Amino acid sequence: MDFAITIIELALMLGLFILAKVSEKYPNNRWRLLYAAPTFFMIFLAVFDGFDVHHIGMYIAAALQLLALFINKAKKKQGLAICSGVLILITTVIISIVPSYHKSPYYSEFEKNFKIMKEHYVLTKEKGIDWDALYKKYQQGFKKVDEEQDFVGNYKLWQQFTGEFYDGHVGYMMNSDNLAIMALCLSYGNDYGLSLARLSSGEYVAINVEGYDNSYSIADKKEDIVGLYKMKDYYKPENAENDRLTLKKAGIRNGTVITKWNGKPIDEYFKEVNYYMNQYPVRENEEFYLPMYVAGIGNNMDYGITYVPDYGVCDKNGIEIMSNTSVDITYIDEGGGEKQITAPNLGAYAPRMFDTFEKLDKGVNITNLEWQEINEDTYMIRLSEMAYDQDTYQGVDYSEMTDKLRGEVLALKESGVKNLIFDLRSNGGGSPYFVEGIAKLFAPVGEHLTYYNAVINEDTATYERNAAGKYEMGVPSYYEGEDLWHDGKIVLLVNAMTVSAGDDIVYMMGDYPNVEVIGFTRSNSSCQAVTYISGQTGRLSFSAVPNLLPNGEIAIDTYTDHVGRTPFDYEIPFSPEAINSIFDKGEDYLLGFATDYVNK
Repeated sequence: MDFAITIIELALMLGLFILAKVSEKYPNNRWRLLYAAPTFFMIFLAVFDGFDVHHIGMYIAAALQLLALFINKAKKKQGLAICSGVLILITTVIISIVPSYHKSPYYSEFEKNFKIMKEHYVLTKEKGIDWDALYKKYQQGFKKVDEEQDFVGNYKLWQQFTGEFYDGHVGYMMNSDNLAIMALCLSYGNDYGLSLARLSSGEYVAINVEGYDNSYSIADKKEDIVGLYKMKDYYKPENAENDRLTLKKAGIRNGTVITKWNGKPIDEYFKEVNYYMNQYPVRENEEFYLPMYVAGIGNNMDYGITYVPDYGVCDKNGIEIMSNTSVDITYIDEGGGEKQITAPNLGAYAPRMFDTFEKLDKGVNITNLEWQEINEDTYMIRLSEMAYDQDTYQGVDYSEMTDKLRGEVLALKESGVKNLIFDLRSNGGGSPYFVEGIAKLFAPVGEHLTYYNAVINEDTATYERNAAGKYEMGVPSYYEGEDLWHDGKIVLLVNAMTVSAGDDIVYMMGDYPNVEVIGFTRSNSSCQAVTYISGQTGRLSFSAVPNLLPNGEIAIDTYTDHVGRTPFDYEIPFSPEAINSIFDKGEDYLLGFATDYVNK
């Protein structure tokens, strides 16, 4: 980027040097615009890429050309162009040798983000946040990351920090996609050919096992939207292809009971897992996903440490302390006996773990708001996000969407359809007005209150609490119910990634008389409005605008007990049948279960 700026600016100066003679020979006021071009270019960069004090020489060089607007002599204009060119070259040399210019401001961004979040995070009381204790816990870590310029350590620390809030709206995203993918690969351990899960009956089992047709495989050439799959070969040992069927040859398959991991019960590792790829505000949701993180921990390895071929695992002085890594897996074979096998490292675990989440969490892969016939009695509608179109998303009027959906619902009712399934799995949220535009069609007739907003102090730009410790209640939001599906059944299919406005629709519709909410897990339980703090290295999000219930309490979000507060009627058992369907047959087990559930 800096090299490109230098070339552009020097090219402009060369052009202006030549132009000086031409403009003198052919006088015209239009030449004046060209002398302003360098200044406009640097202003453009400062506005859209941020002002950088290290570029001050280039800013001055560009501004010098404005003097040419008041000079008529060609030699003087050429002198200015030469001066500007020299300033640009000097600036380029300086920024190439100044260490601070190329240093990522990890610590200063932590300081800035922490200060802003402490002032404006709206769930401090509800989440039991001790800001002084948090600062003391993380300050030195971010200082060390800054000193070592450790982007992986920075990612891990932010995942730990944001996880302290048990809030699905608190998260950190790295600005560099390439560094983000590398950080993921280097933060979740090594791949030993499987993920782990806990059955509803209590046993821990292998899932997404290497070598089976519908499981993730290190031999796959596909790419995903995150880019993890295309990176996996970089972290793969030379002998991984030969070792990849080790588990399958030993008789470990999807659903095989795993009794020990490196000689220890799997749940003994849980206290070591101190950050996640996602946020799990509800304790039971967190417990559902915990085993999947354990599967990346190698023999004598700390949680999150990834062995990389050709680099290994090094101590703080760069001395290799491990040339490779493996894991001892104790399992129950098909004869019912306990066996142990040493599984070799197949690469970075993050791609397999991400694929496991995808298989468990993703909804039907069709367009948002699209209907799909399940059988003559049942239709499913996919709600992957709470957005209709870009123009509507910026406002509050969703009448066009509601009118369209009303016509579709009435047509289904007229055709004899009795049951509806709302596929809300991994719904990332969106507009609350979108939610109201849907919920009103199925709500009992009459007026329904959703939330009150909170009263903001305009002077401090904060929401202040009253003597009772609650936010002052502002204006309520209402919608009128139409009860279009009064005689039919509705199932909301959710998971831990059903968040924000996804939580809203579960909260609104979950208590309707003919609606039931089901899933492997509850919805996320996070619904306050969000703000973002953008920095040079990443972006921090957090809950910044309260949504209040009629009693003045915060809506939906979990408190310090980490108990979900959205409706949830039935936890679908995570069973051997579910594992076989998902990981062996590649089926949408949850949709099939929801279909049977709503038809009973």
